[in-house]
Amino acid sequence: MAQANHISQKKINIQWYIFIAGVVLFFVKITAFFLTNSVGILSDALESTVNVITGFMTLKSLQWAIKPRDDDHPYGHGKIELITASVEGILIGIAGAMIIIEAIKRLGTKPVINDLNIGIGLLFCTSVVNLLMGRYSIAKGKKFNSISLIAGGKHLISDTYTTIALIGGLIVFYFTGLIWIDSLIAIVFGLFIIYTAYTVLRETVTGLMDEADGKTIDLLTNQLIENKKECWVNVHKLTYLKFGHLSHVDLHLTLPWYFNVRQSTIEIIFIKNMIKKILPEEIVDISIQSEPCMDNMCHQCIMECTYRKVSFESFNQWDRESVTGKNQFVNS
Repeated sequence: MAQANHISQKKINIQWYIFIAGVVLFFVKITAFFLTNSVGILSDALESTVNVITGFMTLKSLQWAIKPRDDDHPYGHGKIELITASVEGILIGIAGAMIIIEAIKRLGTKPVINDLNIGIGLLFCTSVVNLLMGRYSIAKGKKFNSISLIAGGKHLISDTYTTIALIGGLIVFYFTGLIWIDSLIAIVFGLFIIYTAYTVLRETVTGLMDEADGKTIDLLTNQLIENKKECWVNVHKLTYLKFGHLSHVDLHLTLPWYFNVRQSTIEIIFIKNMIKKILPEEIVDISIQSEPCMDNMCHQCIMECTYRKVSFESFNQWDRESVTGKNQFVNS
């Protein structure tokens, strides 16, 4: 538990850095607007307010998620990260739509721009910082398995692309006088931002709906197959759920009917330790229900047993369908 709290505090500290940097970059963009009088720069600055708002929301969600489990929340408060990431995805989409609308309005309108060189320089600095923060947030999010940090990082990178698009439009306008180019670029990148919002929402909705994580289920299934012992007669009803920094694994393990409690416990502990080593969550809650073998399992049981009713014929190789499905030897 101490290790889990330590990692959660690291995530909070990371988000603090990102939030403070976002506030600073917002004021830099506002300064660039007052220096240049560029509506494009103003729209980019206003889009950055989403960074500040979502940065604060992510920070509060991480602080909330670290709260321990209680009677009302037996699986902890980790899903607040998914809720926050969902809101962030919606805000990203709104920002993309607003940029497209603003770009369409600006088509054919010649902007009045002053001190363009200074404005471009300031925007370039903010785009570099945003890109570095975004990559840092995604990397740490993957390391600590935090969807909030990953979603926040994607948002920062999408903001970088819009700023670069704006810079490109301003440069082209400066050299060519073609007033529609920066609007066209903004529309393209606005569509890209909306797609980014879609990917964030797709991941968060999947988590909120407790949709099966196919990759993790395959990982768990392969580990059970590779480490199978002779006494593991059957495994079924494997499930995996993730709640922020906590995950829950449940499975049914069939053991020889004559195993005593100590023997069964040894096998259960072995599987629990194996699962904890391969899952990235800070807290892994595992429930394994042991069941006695039945006579109709003898034909595929490879264990040497003096109680078997029929001779061994062939082992039914486990796969994802059999491990996650119901007990195939029970007709009910």
